[in-house]
Amino acid sequence: MSRVARMTAFLAVAAALAGCNSTASGPALEEAAQPVAQKQEGRIPDYCPRISLREGTAILRKKVGEDIDYIASIGDTSRSCRLIDGQLHISVGVAGRLTAGAAAKARTEPLPVRVAVVRGTDVLYSKLGTVGVPVKGGGGADSFTYVDDAIVIPEPPEKNIIIYAGFDEGAPAKK
Repeated sequence: MSRVARMTAFLAVAAALAGCNSTASGPALEEAAQPVAQKQEGRIPDYCPRISLREGTAILRKKVGEDIDYIASIGDTSRSCRLIDGQLHISVGVAGRLTAGAAAKARTEPLPVRVAVVRGTDVLYSKLGTVGVPVKGGGGADSFTYVDDAIVIPEPPEKNIIIYAGFDEGAPAKK
């Protein structure tokens, strides 16, 4: 499947999960990805690495038996970069939705979100965080936003850095 076809399929799934509500995206997400200290210090660099979602990390499905507990999806990402004293400071924002299924019970679910910065095979930064999202018993959906503003790497001499963001539950359990 081509990259364009995969992206189109992903956007169709994200739109279907979003229902009638909108997610925190666009300027609001970009604003959330810019901590106050970084908005006023340093300078905007010529290069700010792009964000990519690895295959299999944009949607998280949980079941209870054969019934769906919830489906969480990432629908938007944003980043901002500032150069301060030769260091590239990056803030990454991730926005999405959690839709409760038939097996859902009311609670707050901690979703695992990983942000990693890589150059080729070298991992320059990796952090697993969580964002608590309300799960509504009996259905319904809620939006979430996760921001990682702790990324600091040396100014890259080449434009060969990629930021990955997505759900990360760790290695699958061995059977």
